[in-house]
Amino acid sequence: MALTADWMLNTHGILLRRCQQVALAIFTEEAADLGFSPTHFSALAFIQIEPGIHQNVLGERVALDRSSVTKCVENLEGRGMIRREVDRNDKRARLLFITSEGEEMLEKVAAAAARARARIEQSLGQERFLNFLKDMKAFSSILDKEG
Repeated sequence: MALTADWMLNTHGILLRRCQQVALAIFTEEAADLGFSPTHFSALAFIQIEPGIHQNVLGERVALDRSSVTKCVENLEGRGMIRREVDRNDKRARLLFITSEGEEMLEKVAAAAARARARIEQSLGQERFLNFLKDMKAFSSILDKEG
């Protein structure tokens, strides 16, 4: 097979990376004044949704490796958005809880995320957007099915 620019520009890897760049750019525009990344938003949201979530479980939820989730949690804790507690049943584990400051920020960031999502949905149309989400879920579960 001869590689061409057209073939390369239509590979799933490049297209997924480009979609990530677009999603990040739109989120960043909507949340510019908040200084929050999509990763920090996801982490803070799961900490609110699942009070006392283990730090390692949070990493699984937001698809971060151990060192990246530690950095994310340290950032959120340093900004006063969350607090960490040692798990009484496992002294090595940390339980995460959102603070009142974190709840206030989460409300603002969630609104920015909703605006970003609405912009993407509007550009694709609702049906196409919902199909896109469905296809991404199917794609992301490939390794689950093979394992």
